[in-house]
Amino acid sequence: MKNTVRRTIGFLGAALMATQLIGASNAVSVASQGSSSAFEQAMPVTPAQKEVDRLLKQISAHAASTGRHADTLDSFTRGANRLGYETYAAELTHAKEAINAMVADFRRLQDLSPNALPWQQAVIDRIGPVLSEMAGHVSTAIERLNESRGRLLSAEYREAVTNLYAYAGHARNLIEVNLDYARAREKLNTLDASAFEPVATAPVREASKVSAKASRSLEERVRTELLKLPYYEVFDHLAFQVNGDQVTLSGHASWPTLKTDAERVVSRVEGVESVSNDIKVLPASPNDNRLRLATYWAVYGQPTMARYRLNPHPPIRIIVENGHVTLKGVVGSEMDRTIAYMQANSVPGAFSVTDQLQVAANLSGR
Repeated sequence: MKNTVRRTIGFLGAALMATQLIGASNAVSVASQGSSSAFEQAMPVTPAQKEVDRLLKQISAHAASTGRHADTLDSFTRGANRLGYETYAAELTHAKEAINAMVADFRRLQDLSPNALPWQQAVIDRIGPVLSEMAGHVSTAIERLNESRGRLLSAEYREAVTNLYAYAGHARNLIEVNLDYARAREKLNTLDASAFEPVATAPVREASKVSAKASRSLEERVRTELLKLPYYEVFDHLAFQVNGDQVTLSGHASWPTLKTDAERVVSRVEGVESVSNDIKVLPASPNDNRLRLATYWAVYGQPTMARYRLNPHPPIRIIVENGHVTLKGVVGSEMDRTIAYMQANSVPGAFSVTDQLQVAANLSGR
């Protein structure tokens, strides 16, 4: 492909202490992951900000189109009837054109970034590596298809198509979740925020009681680095344990890069001697991706639960694996826990819903 973006995936890391990475944290860098302060002005006002908003929505639409083409290509490889080269090539061409359009939009976003809102800048920084991966995978698929004319499609081709679908879904999720967060934040900005503060800020108030020495502990340094990870989002859940200078990572990642980035960053944390990486990478699946978005809107779109959308680090994590949904994280009350479960359980197509949410008040007593 002629139009590709420079591969600049940043690698971050993870560490120990069997601690769930949820809720707000004073140690989190605003520039890397974003925080509520990044959304003090949530909706675009200036012409540049409005253009960024339009381009992000346009990239999301092209990502959805790319995902559909990748899904079609994947269905071709699983079909009983062998199709001709031209059929595969046509779908790949459509995917390539959609990616080229996204890359063109991204270059325009880079030019507009200095005048964009802080949260828009964060999305622009994070979408670049995703587009780079998409460009790489469609190129690989085209090359492998050309090599296999008249022969069975190679494993490398199948893997490239699967990865293309996964990265297209991630691009769309990244943009849509942030756009939704901005809309929710703007509503809050027009109201008295006091009624929404207890749940969102309780972890921060508890953290303020911790001594300065403890806040600089190995666990805090590890948590800080994990929260900076560019691919760590509402559809992932990370945990860690610290045993002396040994760190064990666990949890689920909807994004393969998240697992490797977590280990890389944690291994660089001062005081960490070794890292054991037990993070499970969730399989790429069109149905799972649909369930993720549907469950997100069902849970976070419920009026009582809307305040949780205002947290820059979503406290309710939605893990989907082979059609099975698991809710992880922390909520403010037993009622919220029940509502979250009922909302998730109402989403059609899920084989099961497991509630592993914890209530903040119960944790504080430990």
